[in-house]
This record gives sequence, C-alpha cells and structure tokens, in this order.
Amino acid sequence: MRGEHKGPVGNIWRHLPWVGAIGCILAVLTLQSALPARHAGFGAPTSSQPLALSADGELLAVANTDTDSVSFFDTSRGTPRFIDEVPVGREPSGVALAPDGGEAYVTNTVDGTVTVLKLTGNRKKVRVHKVIQVGTEPYGVAVTPNGDNVYVTNARSNSVSVINARNNHVVDTIEGVGIEPRGLAITNSGDDEDEIVYVTQFLSLPVPGKVDGADDAKAGYVTRISTKTNTVIDQIALAPIADTGFKAAGDALARIAPGANFVFTTGAYPNQLNNIAIKGGFAYVPNTGASPNGPVRFNVNTQSLLNVIDRAAGADANRTINMHQAVASQTNTARRFITQPWAMAFKHASNEGYVVSAASNIVVKVAVDPDTGAAAVLIDPLDPTRVLQIATGSNPRGIVVNENDTRAYVLNAVSRDVTVIDLTGSRESVIATVQSAPLPLPGTPEDKIHIGKELYNTSIGVFDPATPGGAPIVGRMSAAGWGACASCHPNGLSDNVVWIFAAGPRRTVPQHTDFDQTDPARQTQRALNWSAIFDEEEDFELNIRGVSGGQGLIVLADGVTQDPDVLAFLPRANGGRNQLKVRGVGAWDALKAFVQFGIRAPLSPAHSDDPAVIAGRQVFASAGCASCHGGPQWTRSRIEYTPPPAAAQIVNAQLIDQLRKVGTFDPAAFNEVRATAAPPLGGDGFSPASLLSISAFPQTFLHNGAVNSLDSVLDNVTHRSAGTGGADTLSSPADRENLVRFLLSIDAHTVPFP
Repeated sequence: MRGEHKGPVGNIWRHLPWVGAIGCILAVLTLQSALPARHAGFGAPTSSQPLALSADGELLAVANTDTDSVSFFDTSRGTPRFIDEVPVGREPSGVALAPDGGEAYVTNTVDGTVTVLKLTGNRKKVRVHKVIQVGTEPYGVAVTPNGDNVYVTNARSNSVSVINARNNHVVDTIEGVGIEPRGLAITNSGDDEDEIVYVTQFLSLPVPGKVDGADDAKAGYVTRISTKTNTVIDQIALAPIADTGFKAAGDALARIAPGANFVFTTGAYPNQLNNIAIKGGFAYVPNTGASPNGPVRFNVNTQSLLNVIDRAAGADANRTINMHQAVASQTNTARRFITQPWAMAFKHASNEGYVVSAASNIVVKVAVDPDTGAAAVLIDPLDPTRVLQIATGSNPRGIVVNENDTRAYVLNAVSRDVTVIDLTGSRESVIATVQSAPLPLPGTPEDKIHIGKELYNTSIGVFDPATPGGAPIVGRMSAAGWGACASCHPNGLSDNVVWIFAAGPRRTVPQHTDFDQTDPARQTQRALNWSAIFDEEEDFELNIRGVSGGQGLIVLADGVTQDPDVLAFLPRANGGRNQLKVRGVGAWDALKAFVQFGIRAPLSPAHSDDPAVIAGRQVFASAGCASCHGGPQWTRSRIEYTPPPAAAQIVNAQLIDQLRKVGTFDPAAFNEVRATAAPPLGGDGFSPASLLSISAFPQTFLHNGAVNSLDSVLDNVTHRSAGTGGADTLSSPADRENLVRFLLSIDAHTVPFP
C-alpha cells in the first residue's frame, strides 16, 4: 500500500510490548479495519470519470472543465456540503481520488499535466501539491484500487502515463495503446501487481475489406494493459451489430432509393468510446453507434450501444444491446431516447448499473447477468409503460456510486452542477442538485456562448415559451430526444464517420475549422461541407429538422411556430431571420457563437523543432501545398461575400469557386452514391479540407474515407501535384515522409502559410 502507516497502527508497537511477532501482526490486521481506507474497502474496480468519490463515500471531487477548477464536497450527509473550489490547469477533464481521499489527481487536457491536490485537516483543506508533466491532452485518470499507482490516458499522444503515487513521479509511459485513448477501468483482484487496465479508444477504426459508409465498416477497440509489466497485452475489437432494431426506407449502397415503407434492416458499429466500467467477469462500454448508410433519418443514423467484453476470453462477448430499442418498445408514447451514452457506473452489492445519456439529460438503469454478461435496460417500477429515466442537469458526463449503494452523483457539464440521486427505496429519485462552478453572468458574451453550448449538446431543446394553449413545443433539436449536434460532432469535433448524405459520402467535418481562430472576432469563415453547399451556420437548420427530426430554430414572427420557408441548399440566406429565443438570445446566434469561440482545435504531440517536421514544412512550401491549404484555417476555402451568393457562383447547388479537382473523386467507387441512391456530387471537385489538427482524426481521410493514412493520400499524383500546376515535385519518398511528419504536427500553434 501507498506510504507508511502512521497514527493508531504505528503506535501498536509501543503499547503492546508483550505481543509476539505473530500477535502483533494479528493486532495490526484487526485494528487496520478501523483506519481510513487506503484501499477500496468494498473491493470494486476503479474507472476514470470527471468526478470521484473517496472509498468511504464521504468526499466528492468534481472537475469543472469550463472554469479550470476542481470543486470538493463533503458527502457524509444526505445533501453534499461545499468545501472548496480550487484552480488547477486548463481544461480539467478527469479527476481521481486516492482511496483514503488524501490526494486528488486532475488531468489538465490543454496543459498536458496532472495536478496533484493534497487534502488535509480532516479533508477540509485543499492545496496544490505538485504538477506533473504527462503526454499530450491527458483525459482519463484512475487510481489502482490499493492506491499505489495512477494511470492517465494521453488522448493525442496515444499513450498512457503511469504515476507512482508514493512520490508522484511518472515511472512509465506506455506506448502503442491505440488511437485516442480515453476511458480507463482497472480491475481489483486485491493485488496491484496483478491488475488489468482497460483503455477505450475513442474513435472506431476501419475493418479491413469493408467500405466506409457501410453500417459494418468499422469496429471499436479496447486495449488491455498489465499493471505488472506496464505493457500492452492486446487490443479487443468490438464488432458492429447487424440489426439495430430500426428499419430504413431504402438502401443507398445497394442503390435502392427510399420508398414509402421502412423495411430495410440497419446495422451500426460502436463509436465514441468515452468510458468503460467493470462488473464481475465483464467490462461494459457505452457508446454512440454509427449507422451511416443512407437514407439518413433520425432513428436510423446514431444508436445507443452498450458493448460487453468477456474478460476471461479477452474478447467481445457478442452481447451488445441497442438501448434505444428499450425506449422504442415502451408502451408509453412519450419517448425520450438514450442519446450519446457517455459514461456508466455499477452498484457494488448488486448487478445493477447506471448509464448517463449526455444529450438527453437522463440516467437510465441497467441490469446485467453475472454469468453471461447480458444487459437489459430496466422499466420504471412506478410506471411499467416506460423505461426508468432519472432527470439530471444539462449534459451529464459522469456518474459515481458510493460504497453502500445509497447515493449516485452525476456531473452535468453544461449546467455546471451535480445531481444527487437516492438509490434506496422502490425507485431512484433526485434528492438534491448542488452547483459545482458558477455559470456565466446573463447577458454577457460568455453567456451567449454557453447557451450555444447547451443547444449544441442537447437532443431535447425544450426552450419554448408557453403556447396559447398552455403546452410547450418540445423537440426543437430532435424527435424524441434522438440526436444532437454533438452526436456527430463530439466536443464540436468529428466522429470520423463517413455518412451517405444527400450530396454523397461525406466524412464528418470537425467544426474547429469553420472560423479563423487567429481572428479575435472570428469573422473569417470557410465554405461549409465538402461540396461547399452551405455558406452560413444557419444552413444546418434542415439538418436539425431532417437528420434529427427536430422542430428547428428558425421560426415565424410569433417566435414559436416553425418557419416552413427554409431551403436545404443555396442560394437562400438563412442568417438573420426570426429565431427561437433562449433566455433572451437568438438560438442560432448562440449556436454560431459557440462554434466560433467554444470549440478548441486539438493539440498535436509532434514538436515543431523536430528536424523531420522542419524539413516537411519546407517541402510543403516548395510543393505549393499552400495553394489549397494555406491561410490560418489551413484551407483556401473562404466566404468573401455577405450571403446569399450571386447566382453565377452556384453550380449544381455548390459554390463553384470554392472547389478544387485534385483526383480524389472516383464516380465508380462503391460508396460514391447519394442517400437517394442517385449519383453524388464530386465531379466539380471538393472544397479543400482544413489541415488544422489533422492528427486528431486518423485512419479515415478524404471526403469518402477512401484512404486510411496520409501516406496514401500523397500516393495520389494528381493530388500531390495540384499546387504546382501538375508538376510532381513529391516523387521522393523521403520528401513525402517528411511532409507527413509536418502535416501531423499542425495545430493552433503552427505558423500558417499565406
């Protein structure tokens, strides 16, 4: 165990001089049970979360990502009592407590550090003890059950740091853990030298032989690490499911246009693996499944998956459930689907657990079979017509359960508070909500961005004033809480899925590239979507209505009724029109403000002073790459007019001057098809992709995911010669290798080309 025992145990030797060696050992073991636990007394595994409980359940720590702080609460009574809010590094994403609650470990994602906080004075005083440098964008953090070591996932450097909790030094960095490691779960066999660390890889990876855009094109991955050797044991593939339980009206990849009947089976592959929890012989991974084959409809695009790993076999248990099916099967038609399942936690003394739905602002309860691992979403015991759903604050992203299974605590990222759930009685109930960090002052620019963040991350959108009949309109952002902007753009970025959309196969574009982040006013904007079919953020209104089935945010003069006159494509200007008001702010104005100011470009682990990066930058310049990928947004695409555009600028519903033909369109490719089964856009070229933070989205490149590496992108002679008028200046493999190194180094700190 960590550190030396002091206090009562240390004094035994003085007060019991007559006890022999064996007697002393027995006395020590007897009295140890009365000490503050330095190991997990309830024998539970540990997992990474944005909030943490001490082993005795009497101290709660909460990471406040938006305010760069951690808040502490005394949870020894029914309602948590605030202790302190302590500044840490930038963008704290995870927090873990030593089993005795004496130290807290906080991952500061932007700083690349872990802050160690010491708690003294019966855990009522908190101070910064040490700041430890780890990898790039540390995210998850978990302490081994007996408190000896701390494991940290470095999301952008694709590694795991191991911190010795005795001296708070990094003792190991484990490489080869996979792409974007996020969630952590650590077994508890009673011996930290023989535990297994489970690490989720956030984005799914291509399945060999499959074509992007298909419902089975990718698989999720979980890496296993041995604590004995701090080496990777293996990677467990989580397979797609063949049947989501929801039917489509057509099959774009089979070239079957949508019809009147919903008869086509849809599959889905696991994606956005943010969290993992261990229960008995199984590990459970909640995630947002992708069902990208067209036609796109609100209930056949993203799914709510819970994957199961058989720990003994080290393999997918083939027990995956789509939690959306439980909601669809309920007899009560007032449905709220379990959108973006982000985290989960189990009770300690029963085979029941809880999953947080980040977009739908609820917690649902599941039961698992200890023998097979099979899971099921439970029905409300007070209302057998519906799934049990416990309301939370806005955008729940973490959950922990105390040691005696009487309380659960849920962190709500947008409302910046904690929901306290009573787990006793016949039905779980909310007994308190405590503020973890202050909200922006109403009417300030920060408040406008924050409202936009709420809209971006919610699948519900209950923001309307009461209608004349007294009933509010619900479902502004999606039908039945099915989808949110964040469902495909987690944290404003990309799910890296190739969707078969109305224009053709289109990989999700991360929105940190929409506006020039070097412009304080964020006024410089690129053309939106691969085919430059949008020139305003407001043009995504019909995505809300069509893809997600929501009511939308552009309204008539009454401020409530949906405006029917919204075009899917150019040339109509949608900005500046009547908008739903959310706390006095136009909803689209707020959403745009969030995209402009609230989405951070991912950081690259590469160093600008690396000789290969320096050489690659020179190759980038000499090869004319900046002609398509220059400027602070790392793309030449730029809107230089006030919408709408002139009619001459629009060809085939595209901003024709924004497109470039670089040899990346093959009309004969299997996935080159529209959602309607018609031939896709692409013959006129594509809007040049932004290279800003391209390292964060590996394994799937180009508009249709046709290649799985930047090396393969550069194998295309037409593409690599586009900046030199057709002259191939990149025939040297060494030059291409250095160029790739430079491309992978580009982030917001990289000096752009004119």
